Amino acid sequence: MVPLLVGITHVYTEKPLDGAFINEPKRTFKYFMWERWFNDTFQVAMEKSASQNTGFRNTLIRMYNQINYSLFKKTNAEKTIVGKDNYLFEEGYIVDYLGCNFMGEKFIFENSQRMKTIQDSLLGKFGIHLLFVFEPGKASIYPEKIGNEYFPETKTKSNYEQYSIIFNKLKINYLDLNAYFKTLKDTSQYPIYPATGVHWSTFGMHLAADTLLRFIKSETSFDLSLLHWDTITYSSTLKDIDFDLEKPMNLLFQIPHQTLAYPKISIDTVGKFRPKVLTIADSYYWSIYDHKIPHYAFSSNDFWYYNNTIYPNIWGENADYVISTNYAETIKEQDVILVMITEANMYRAFWKIEDRFEDVLNIKFKSSKHYQKVQKIMFNDIYYNALLEYTRLRFIPFNEALEKI
Repeated sequence: MVPLLVGITHVYTEKPLDGAFINEPKRTFKYFMWERWFNDTFQVAMEKSASQNTGFRNTLIRMYNQINYSLFKKTNAEKTIVGKDNYLFEEGYIVDYLGCNFMGEKFIFENSQRMKTIQDSLLGKFGIHLLFVFEPGKASIYPEKIGNEYFPETKTKSNYEQYSIIFNKLKINYLDLNAYFKTLKDTSQYPIYPATGVHWSTFGMHLAADTLLRFIKSETSFDLSLLHWDTITYSSTLKDIDFDLEKPMNLLFQIPHQTLAYPKISIDTVGKFRPKVLTIADSYYWSIYDHKIPHYAFSSNDFWYYNNTIYPNIWGENADYVISTNYAETIKEQDVILVMITEANMYRAFWKIEDRFEDVLNIKFKSSKHYQKVQKIMFNDIYYNALLEYTRLRFIPFNEALEKI
């Protein structure tokens, strides 16, 4: 009776749950119609409404999640994995690091050739520098924290590793922050990854941004502004995105946090060249963008999220889609185009960015049958997840299964 009364009277306000939810509207018997009764719409709506408005619902969910985490090291947050020493991972990073979704040398070489053609053509025709950035992945940096249930000792070649080999072979200009962060892991004075986050720490992000600006300056000879490190503060109360995997777990108690570093930086732009920069990237770029580093270092700084939507309007009904804009003109206006991708997204082959550049460069890429087949699978979540599960259960290399389809 108590949860029912609390749900009706709202005399107790609970802490809201984190994460993405579909909030059902609160229904009363005014919603009743005979038509809804006979097609079950009324019953289903009332059941969902009652479930969401039960007293202590959020607290009970947190208790259930806490028991699963504390006793079984399980989480009800989608794709969040509890590794060794309570390190949290997003599963996609483990999958790519271990080579469980390796697309094969043939596909990666063909895709890399396209990236090389676009890079050379943009510079030759328009003087635009297309630069690739391999962002770090937590599984690559902390493989020793991956749980034994993933059999980390069976690791094979990953998409990231093969792309690195081919990019070097084709002499594609790129910055490998994944390799850089591996060198920082045991030498950095401060953690470059939080134990409870999927992305680099705030300190790690500033290191990446500093390295990125220096890389652009080196590749373009532009007299760019660089970061000036003013002060660093410390906190075990995590800020920014440093606990972005923990929050959606909706636990009753906070996981004990390590002490992390939070830099305060400045950028002196006086007398410096501020290029126009378009960035095509995944969520790793969020924190760089939200800390306004591109805002000060660049004169314009569009951000195409997954080559699909325009940040910050990237979800929901108000999303701004790249395809709905004059993206060809936007591309031609740039001094630099950055394509930044982390290991978990490598299987998506740079999100088909070649589609954006074919008209601009007057190029029509011809795809082999194998390339078309693999791309179709990789961009269909149902096909991709089914094949991933099939190969996992039968211990078949993913790229070999792709060859046989």
